[in-house]
Amino acid sequence: MLRAVVLEGPESSDESLAARARCGERAAFVALVTRYQDRIYRLALRMSRNASDAEEIVQETFLRAHGGIASFHGESRFGTWLYRIAVNQALMLRRAAKRRPTSSIEVLSPEVQDVGLPRSSPSDGADDLLQEKRLTQRAHEALQALDEHQRAAVVLRDLEELSAEEAAAVLGISAEAVRQRAHRGRLKLRDSLRDLLAG
Repeated sequence: MLRAVVLEGPESSDESLAARARCGERAAFVALVTRYQDRIYRLALRMSRNASDAEEIVQETFLRAHGGIASFHGESRFGTWLYRIAVNQALMLRRAAKRRPTSSIEVLSPEVQDVGLPRSSPSDGADDLLQEKRLTQRAHEALQALDEHQRAAVVLRDLEELSAEEAAAVLGISAEAVRQRAHRGRLKLRDSLRDLLAG
């Protein structure tokens, strides 16, 4: 009931909700969490490739957003501000990790096509499904091998489909730097997967 009231009407834009949350309206912040939790989780999973780490990133992102909502004054879009927090949390967690994150290969399956790999259809049989898992594993390893700056640029540009300008606002760099990082990351991915792409 509360969610329906908050999300309806002209006062339901991100910026309006953020302004109300800044004034202490809890329901407005809850509405923003509801609106963004799936997107932030997807971003976190792509940055970490580990469901447990992704959940931690999401939790920390919204805790920090709640604690810092007073500092959001609409200089950028709310979504951009929230993405920036999430990316920073993902990078901090990655730097702090002593071990290499592990994850199920199935997590990356929907994104195999994003790095130019062929997909098999569900009817192709067990051999093709096994091959798809191998391709997915290789794509996963190639993405993990990118340095954190290139990986963030590739994830934001190619997987989250942000414009160079939007990704630049998230990462706090120029749009040209985003393009360069994403381009270098794509080249490294293609190089890592050259034998698969050739077949």
